[in-house]
Amino acid sequence: MKHTIAAVLSAGVFAASLQPGVVLAQTTDDHAAHAHEHGDAGSLSLNGSQRWETDAPLRLGMTQIRVASAMLEPAFAARQLPAAQAQQLVAAVRDSVATMIAQCQLAPEADANLHLILGKILAATSALESEPLSVQGIPALMAALDDYGHYFNHPGWSEAAPEDSHDHAH
Repeated sequence: MKHTIAAVLSAGVFAASLQPGVVLAQTTDDHAAHAHEHGDAGSLSLNGSQRWETDAPLRLGMTQIRVASAMLEPAFAARQLPAAQAQQLVAAVRDSVATMIAQCQLAPEADANLHLILGKILAATSALESEPLSVQGIPALMAALDDYGHYFNHPGWSEAAPEDSHDHAH
């Protein structure tokens, strides 16, 4: 499974790395600085009654994160998630987030909402990094991905996974 996660993510990360200005290392501090730069609304919201529009780099990055996370979800559920696989997921997610931030082309309001979701994703990866079986890791990561699907118009996102039952009124 370790090689499968790398294969899923490496193609997109490699392609993104060929573009000028793409940074493949990400820290929470860098993310916070970027969110501040665009303005941070503080709570998730829709674009009126519609979901926010997405672009190709955002859809690619979020799909990579979702696929890699879903691959480890069964091991987490069985309480058998090896630390090495958790660390590989953490690195891959951070690379995808860094690429999405570097290629940010969203309107300021959409970007502010995205950064709230990316903040949740990065918090979940920090928890996963320190304790692979923490409920603040994989489950929180999957909840953040559910939020993304609720607030962003990503064709095929909701059809690819069953609708969850958690409350989206944040």
